[in-house]
Amino acid sequence: MRRKLGPGIVIVAAAAVIAVLVYGLTQQGASRALDEALAAGRHPAAPQTTRLLPALDRAGGAQASLAHWRGKVVVLNFWASWCSTCTAESALIEHAERQLAASGDGTVVGIDYKDLSGDAQQFVASHSLSYPNLRDIDGSFAAAYGTDALPETFVLNRRLQVVAISRGEITQQSWLTHWIDAAARA
Repeated sequence: MRRKLGPGIVIVAAAAVIAVLVYGLTQQGASRALDEALAAGRHPAAPQTTRLLPALDRAGGAQASLAHWRGKVVVLNFWASWCSTCTAESALIEHAERQLAASGDGTVVGIDYKDLSGDAQQFVASHSLSYPNLRDIDGSFAAAYGTDALPETFVLNRRLQVVAISRGEITQQSWLTHWIDAAARA
């Protein structure tokens, strides 16, 4: 009887170890590697700048990557139509776009996160957003930025390096202005 009990205990113990490992891997929070690099005084490269994402437009089929805007300052804003704080900051983000467009220094690029296309298009129309918006349908692009809550905004310099991060709603135009100026100089 003891011989049969030994393999059973080993199997149960192995299953428990595997369960703990799976739990640990799935419960890890979002990566904060970009935040840590900024805190250390570095400007890390923006992740996945060549990855093509579908454009949020009525025609469909168009795609773009952040590499399209290399040489320009980019304010990368992750948002969704169901996010109330995204609505609250949308006027500030649009104001930043108008300033960037007027100066010719860059653009805002919106990343619509895990949203229905029709809802996202309605959000853009109702807030009169003039900047390009791309879709992150499954959230994997956002995950590369450590984004797991909305809104989040990243300011990128002309070399597509991250110079500033706002993890949460932007409530002051001065924050955007300061970091856009810093990105233009970096």
